[in-house]
Parts: sequence; C-alpha cells; structure tokens
Amino acid sequence: MAYFTLARKVDPKYKTNLLILIMTTTLLLVRGLLTANWGGSVSFSVGFFLSWALAREIDPLHEKSAFVAAFIYLTLGMWLVGINLGLVFWTVLLLRGISRITGKTPTAIDLLSILGLGIYLILGQENGIYGLVFTLAMVLGYRRFAKAFIFKVFIGLGVLISLWGISTYAVSLREGVFGIDSLPLILLLPGLIIGIFYGRMLQKDQGIRDDLGNLMESKYVLLSYIFYLVTYVLLILATDLEQGTLGLLFAVILGVSLYRVWLMISNKK
Repeated sequence: MAYFTLARKVDPKYKTNLLILIMTTTLLLVRGLLTANWGGSVSFSVGFFLSWALAREIDPLHEKSAFVAAFIYLTLGMWLVGINLGLVFWTVLLLRGISRITGKTPTAIDLLSILGLGIYLILGQENGIYGLVFTLAMVLGYRRFAKAFIFKVFIGLGVLISLWGISTYAVSLREGVFGIDSLPLILLLPGLIIGIFYGRMLQKDQGIRDDLGNLMESKYVLLSYIFYLVTYVLLILATDLEQGTLGLLFAVILGVSLYRVWLMISNKK
C-alpha cells in the first residue's frame, strides 16, 4: 500500500532536535514581541528552521553544520526580506526523494505530492522553471533507484508540466542579474564557488546512515547535493524570487562549507 515516505520525524528526545525546536520557538516569540508582526515572525522563524533542515539534507553526517547554516541565515535575515517557504519546503522534499535519506523508496503518493507543489509554484510564481527543476529531480531519482519505472512515469509527467509551464508563463533571465551591484550576482558567484568546494568534501564522507540506521553510499547524498546546487543557480538566474529566499539557500551552502573548513583546521591541530 502506497503512503507518504518523505516526512522525517523531529524527535524532541534527540538533543539536537530539541535544541532547534527551542531556538525556533524562542526566535518566534522574541521577534514577534519586538516587532508586533507575528505573521512576519512566523515566516522568519520557519525559514530559520528550514535552513537547518536543508543543511541536514545535504550534510547528514555532521549535525553541527546545520546550526552554522541556521545562524548565517539569522544574520543575513536582518537585511534580506521575503521568503518563499513553499519553495524551500519543496526543495527539502526533492532532496529526500533523490537521496533516500528516510530509508524508504519514494512512492507514487510522494511524487504526486511533490508534483502538485511544483504546479502550485508554477501558478503562484508564473514561471515555468519549476517544471524543469521537478523533471531534473525525477531524472536523478531514476538514476538513483536503478531506473525504477515510477520515476520514468514522473519524468514524462515532468516534461509535460514543463512544456505547459514554459508555454504559459515562459522562463526568462532575471532582470539586472549581471549588474555590478546586483545582489543575485553577489550570491551566485560565491555560492557556486563555495558550493563546488563543499561538493568535493562531501564525496569523501563515509559512514552516512539513513533514518532507519542503514549505511548509505555517499554518492547518493552527493547526487542530491548536485541537484541542490544546480537548482540554486537556476533560481537565481531565471526567477524573480525575493532576496530572503536566495539568502536562505546561500546560507545553507556557506554554513555547511564553513563547518568543513573548521573541521580541516581543527584536524591539522
């Protein structure tokens, strides 16, 4: 019987999970009381949690790197506004579907849910790029799961959704993205360079375990990370997402990378 497998339980009995829950709740209350803008505080605090969750997806071997990413998001969030939480959550689910970090093979319900959210993003953002992102994820999933038939079906659906999205809304280059003082360009180049550095470190990881305690091959986490980095570039170049969303995605790359640098330095000592 098919069921949803992409959810990951945040067990408060686990020390790091309890810590992020406390930090997120505290951030929500403090920001809400200081600004009296509870809607914005909820969005900002959920973004804080999702930056931690994204980092856990692309660096499952090191729990502390996710907190580094969350604190960088917190710092950048003082200047960057506007977060598309639906997009960030969608990205988390796509990463899980590719890496199989939950320990379970994605089901038709999983992929239909992701497809539905992708269609919602196409309609809400009026941009066909999300169909292409979904299709790319299905192609990588097809490779990850030994050419499973279900991914072949959803590759076909992804192509159809992409054609519909592009013909209806098109995909256009972000206006002014290559300007000297363009924030997207400032985020793109360092993010890409730092991201490539992190990818080289990630492929050396050993001992990664999924949520069921089974050992994973690092190449599958690397595969999902490559998807993340490509998606990061596509979203900067071909969407009009607000700065807060791009800043969150950049914070995750920078956070996990800085933690690797710290590990390298500390090991030398």
